[in-house]
Amino acid sequence: MDFKELQAGVNDDGRRLDKILKQLLPNKKFSEICKAIRTGLIKVNGKKSSQESHIKQGDCIKIASFLFEKEAIEHSITAEEEMLLKNNTILKTDDFLIINKPYDWCAQGGEKDLSKIVSKLYKKEKKDFSISFTPGPLHRLDRKTTGILCFSQSLKAAQWFSSMIQNHSIKKIYIGLAQGRLDKKEKWIDNIENDDEDGNEKFHTVKINTDSMSSKKAITEATPLAYGKYKGIELTLIQYNIETGRKHQIRIQSAFHSHPLLGDSIYGGIKIKEECSHYLHAYQMIFPKDNPFGLAEKINASILTNFEKMLNITLIKWNGMLIL
Repeated sequence: MDFKELQAGVNDDGRRLDKILKQLLPNKKFSEICKAIRTGLIKVNGKKSSQESHIKQGDCIKIASFLFEKEAIEHSITAEEEMLLKNNTILKTDDFLIINKPYDWCAQGGEKDLSKIVSKLYKKEKKDFSISFTPGPLHRLDRKTTGILCFSQSLKAAQWFSSMIQNHSIKKIYIGLAQGRLDKKEKWIDNIENDDEDGNEKFHTVKINTDSMSSKKAITEATPLAYGKYKGIELTLIQYNIETGRKHQIRIQSAFHSHPLLGDSIYGGIKIKEECSHYLHAYQMIFPKDNPFGLAEKINASILTNFEKMLNITLIKWNGMLIL
């Protein structure tokens, strides 16, 4: 019988065998995994083991090759998926994959799941990948929002990025096409909470509650960049510097302060029939200087074609210098 051999790395040390196998064989029922261990289809260092046994760094896990057949088919990257990442990659290192996320793709979950494609590519290219570590998105970006999106390629990178986000050492800058004329820079400080009255089980909105003590503070600085019109409606191209990262923060705060995103009918914008339902782009991410991964202090994601077309339609006069 053919076996596939995997060597446990530093990130696998101390983990239970069944937990590791559940990640390796996601299509198998837990009972099937346990049976495979009991019958010797899965061995540790050439010997039968128990599902509760803890793996140590350097252990050799042997798994009967036929157990991977379904996974090999469903989890191998296609040429189209690989090209999608290649065409939208901004930076790729041993620790990070930073892409310019296309419109209507999910960072994680849904039918168009970028995290699954990133994981497939990681497993294809990393011959010595950790059997416990799975690359994933390091921050949120809505399906309809385009722009800079970071994925981990190592556990140490994921841990570092998470700590930097928590202490606000990583800054994010967005641009959006909003209704109305924003005449000067404004700083918005509001309390945001989930809207339990939206009535949609699949899509949850948020609201601003000035009286609630349980709400989370959201801070956004809005700067006008250029002006234009869409079918007689005055527009402002706004730069959004966010100090906090709440769900739908820009969309709800912009609407609350009389500038809903054009097309964002969920938060008060008019409906439009264009390539995108609304136009919000994560343009720039600012990292701490002298960070341990050699990342540039500022990394940009250029606006995508559908956004640029809309700027031309609205006759906004700008010279490409989006960040003031």
